[in-house]
Amino acid sequence: MTPSKESIVDATVPSAGRIYDYLLGGHHNFEVDRQAAQMLLNMSPFSAKLVRLQRWCLQDLAHELTVVRGFDTIIDFASGLPTQDHLHFVVPKGTKVIYSDYDPVVVEYAREILGNTPDVYFFEADARQPEELLGRPEVVEILGNKRNVALVYWGIAMFLSDEDLSRASQALYDWAGTESCWAFNAQGAGISKDHPGTLTVLEMYRNMGTPLYVRERQEYEGLLKPWHPDSNGFISLLDWHGFEQDELSKEDLAVFGPTGAGYGVYLLK
Repeated sequence: MTPSKESIVDATVPSAGRIYDYLLGGHHNFEVDRQAAQMLLNMSPFSAKLVRLQRWCLQDLAHELTVVRGFDTIIDFASGLPTQDHLHFVVPKGTKVIYSDYDPVVVEYAREILGNTPDVYFFEADARQPEELLGRPEVVEILGNKRNVALVYWGIAMFLSDEDLSRASQALYDWAGTESCWAFNAQGAGISKDHPGTLTVLEMYRNMGTPLYVRERQEYEGLLKPWHPDSNGFISLLDWHGFEQDELSKEDLAVFGPTGAGYGVYLLK
């Protein structure tokens, strides 16, 4: 789910997206990714739980946005491969799901996976510049004049710089209709920045060419303006899905904190 510059078919170096797939239990990964994932698990055993928790929360928001809030169109940025129960597995029949990813090889692979799945689309676009996707002629044709849609940035925020995130937020705000909703994952908020495990993981991703940006929740709030949270505010990922804190070890809590390494929030105009 990252907009990094690695290619999904490069089997010589680990890929953040393929590591994520492996931790989810998928099979779209190479031995180099599995080795890197095992190193990650050795340093941070909760990582496997974390990626599954993020995916469960993604499914939760798919239900919330469609069944509860009534949106019939979801636009997802930095989607990665549409495997392991992604959004379109959860939404009601007839819901339009527009996926996107930075890597053109991921896009082609994703289209093969989706095949002729009705009302599900996959396009090449960079989450740093959401107007690339929103302005594509194919997307314009799909949406028509509709601007009141559900937008999703989930599991991507740590891969975006402050400048990238602030710019994307404003671009989405300028485009979206007044009744739109942006489901956002404040990824990494609450983790221990100084814990040896955290520092090792940050170094690992930096060496992969995919640096991670660690922020506090308050920093996210500033970067996401002029959007504002709905009445539920920022919800810890543990509370979002109902993941019991006693399922975390003391070491898990020392690294990822009581939030489950982040928050989810529904942002409004």
